[in-house]
Amino acid sequence: MNENRLRSALEIATAILLGLVSVATAAGAYQASLWSQQSNEYAAIAGQLRDESLSSFIASDLAGFDDGERLFDALDLEFDILSGAATGPEIAAIREQQAVILGAATPGVLEEWNAWIADGYPPEGLPTQSADYAAIAYAPTYGANQASTVAYKLSDAIGARSLQVTVAAVIFALALLLLGVSGANASLKVAFGLAVGGGAAFLVGLVISALAAIS
Repeated sequence: MNENRLRSALEIATAILLGLVSVATAAGAYQASLWSQQSNEYAAIAGQLRDESLSSFIASDLAGFDDGERLFDALDLEFDILSGAATGPEIAAIREQQAVILGAATPGVLEEWNAWIADGYPPEGLPTQSADYAAIAYAPTYGANQASTVAYKLSDAIGARSLQVTVAAVIFALALLLLGVSGANASLKVAFGLAVGGGAAFLVGLVISALAAIS
């Protein structure tokens, strides 16, 4: 009689655990799928940003080369003024030419050129050598590169969560197997041992899932 009561209680407990594990398995598989999708999306964004960074770097490099040629042309005209070969209206015409040449360069180069001339041609103030010019020229490149790094890190972090939940789902599946066999086993001791094993596996799966959620 006592054995029948124990088996009945064990069957009820096993049935409850089977229900809980089934729900946890389905929820874990769904969450793992969501995180895996998010991880893939971040990885795709990271790849796009990396390509954008590379394209921007190439464009900045070409723009820097073009700025250098324009600066050289403006300097060539400036030598006529410095040597005294150009005077009066000729100087005004040269300034207009320089404005046209440098006006088509990277934004800020013409302003730096005018400031450089007004300051008396200091070597350290040569246009294209300032921090402001570097920021304008290379900010898009480094901005996209940094964003790509962040996106890759997010992709890895979320991918790791997805993997953890997948592992938990596998453990839940093991718990289902043990609990299912427990319910069909004729031996009370074996059934109890399998039920305990299934319950323990369920708890381990819950712990892994919880760690994945808070990591």
